[in-house]
Amino acid sequence: MAALVPRAALPVLIVAQFIQSFLVLVYNITQVTLRQRLCPPRLLGRMNASIRCVVWGVMPIASLVGGALGGWIGIVPTLWIAFAGSIAGTSFVVFSPLLGMRTLPTGLETESV
Repeated sequence: MAALVPRAALPVLIVAQFIQSFLVLVYNITQVTLRQRLCPPRLLGRMNASIRCVVWGVMPIASLVGGALGGWIGIVPTLWIAFAGSIAGTSFVVFSPLLGMRTLPTGLETESV
């Protein structure tokens, strides 16, 4: 949007960053709460390490790919690809039963390693 209307770029980017930061905060609080309620306590350390490895481990790779794409096809097309990737990455939450949950589950039916 900021690339299409350069005059409004700064306000659009400020509002978009605020909304994104708020939604990331809400998502992180919710997913940590669900993990802690569903995972057996003896496996919480492994689960947290695995989640952090997956989430934080792809950031350097994504930075390299984003930089290479920006140099190859340009910044604006790269930002559109990033936007599409963000939508695709969050669609599993938006189209899941999570949005309709009013009570949190208490735990798994069977606990196994």
